Amino acid sequence: MLFSACSKQSEFEYIDEEVTNTDESPNVTVTDENGNETTLTPGSTIGIYVVGEDGNVTLQQVEVDEDGNAILPSSNQGTVIAYTPWQEEWGDEALTSNPVFTVESDQTTQERFQASDLMIGSTSWTTRANGDESMTFHHMLAKVAIHIVDETGRVDLTRIGAELLDVCNSVHVDLAHQTVTSIEDARANIPMLSEMTTDWRISSYAIVAPQSVADGTKFFAVTLYSNRQEYPIPEAVTLEGGKTYTINMRLTKNGLIPDGWYITDWDDEGEKNIDIELY
Repeated sequence: MLFSACSKQSEFEYIDEEVTNTDESPNVTVTDENGNETTLTPGSTIGIYVVGEDGNVTLQQVEVDEDGNAILPSSNQGTVIAYTPWQEEWGDEALTSNPVFTVESDQTTQERFQASDLMIGSTSWTTRANGDESMTFHHMLAKVAIHIVDETGRVDLTRIGAELLDVCNSVHVDLAHQTVTSIEDARANIPMLSEMTTDWRISSYAIVAPQSVADGTKFFAVTLYSNRQEYPIPEAVTLEGGKTYTINMRLTKNGLIPDGWYITDWDDEGEKNIDIELY
């Protein structure tokens, strides 16, 4: 489960009149747009910088507990810059030092996939008693999805694995301006997260740095049982932050056959808008 895409908003809603905890530091609850379930799993972390009018920087690590709550910093006003997932080594200087973020080298679990999903948000935090404020988070990196449909009805799809080949996996992060710059010579093969979406379709996902891929480049590999086959990019493409690049494959009696590709906003793959409510 993930935050929403940059084209749709995730929000911090500051609601001071509903603060009930004794130290008057507001809490945060993460739910989906219908109020159904926690989106950030327990233990997930958000880094929040508050830059005061005097230029002083306050940094707090916010950890989501088992109930989906966390304490946010108390501050009357300033510029608020937040990101997730938390990076222990960044510190206050990350606002000016353009630190490096590297996606997980193995994204075969939901935890590692989510740890690769760098998101940044910013807002002007005025006196919260004046009313609600919101913060929009943006997915800074690109997502790749590979959908494989079994037309034979005879294959155990759980025995299929997918891997991206020699993709750019690191970026310099400009938190203040909410931008990233890919490090072109930082590259790796990335095993993908695979999920059965129906009895006849398996979908694989990975998050990578924004990058351009030339026509004919060997881009991904699929392993079925013990047979591994590499496939080229269908055509030259630019993988953009906040976008999902999807490749469709058909599994027929003659083997795996490419069946088109397309690019969408991140959340068109099924993510939801997220409200983070203070109470």
